[in-house]
Amino acid sequence: MTEPEAVPWWDPSLLDRDRWGEITGPLLERILGARDGERMPHSLLLVGPAGMGRELAAVETAALLSCPDRGPLWCPCSSCARARSGVHPDVSAVRPQGAKNQIGIDQVRAVVEAASGRPYEAAARVWILDGVEAGRFGAEAANAFLKTLEEPASHACFILLAANPEAVVPTIRSRCQQLHLPGVVALASLLGSSQAPVELAASTPEGPSVRELVAAVRAGLESAEENRLIRLIRAAQLVADSQDGFQITAAAAMEAATAADEGSSAGDDLARLAADLLAAERRSRALNLDRGRQILSCLMRWHLEKAE
Repeated sequence: MTEPEAVPWWDPSLLDRDRWGEITGPLLERILGARDGERMPHSLLLVGPAGMGRELAAVETAALLSCPDRGPLWCPCSSCARARSGVHPDVSAVRPQGAKNQIGIDQVRAVVEAASGRPYEAAARVWILDGVEAGRFGAEAANAFLKTLEEPASHACFILLAANPEAVVPTIRSRCQQLHLPGVVALASLLGSSQAPVELAASTPEGPSVRELVAAVRAGLESAEENRLIRLIRAAQLVADSQDGFQITAAAAMEAATAADEGSSAGDDLARLAADLLAAERRSRALNLDRGRQILSCLMRWHLEKAE
């Protein structure tokens, strides 16, 4: 039996529970309820921006479905741990490859052939197909996959990922149950709304008000978009003096994200920055790290990553 070609697993930052757990938790609770209530479909289409919790949701869903103990959400068992690490024999990723950056026909044929085989050790065999929009999922590959989606083996589960369901071939989309993760605008309500977060409503005892700090960070972010970093560095130094510096900077990033052109990568990048900042705040408090350096590190990483 031919197994799907091995592909690189996701970067740990995309599977960071501290970073994305709050965002993905409600959806994963629904999946857990469906599994335990014997209502779980064989094919899911998880819709959401790449790199903003979608990967964590997919991998945790795979862990839930393959877990031989039918464990809880965030189950700590060996099977679930190996699923998260990409080394479980019953959990596979199928990701776009090659010059065309597509899921190709050979990859799909390997999945179709392997799907008839029983699990090696898990409750189910699970395949995650990362990016199934037309253009990333070749037409020939999509057609080859249809029969397996229509008549899946009882032990086979498929998790398809897409940013835009309307870009998925209708025959594929209609055979999957859709579940939606928060987009950039919805993330604003979780990571910091277009106003300063409620807990930051009061001004700092001395120095600039919260709104002035948010405005300073916004100006720094806008300057960095033009590769002028000095205002961003000064803003980081300014918010570092506030106990709520991480949240203020995250609020500014989400303001900028919701103001970005719809569908642009800039909005996604800024929302990821906000998530980074809130995760860094938890680490900083737990490890007593320097607040200013951690905020600046998040901002510089955002600037470098968006430039790639």
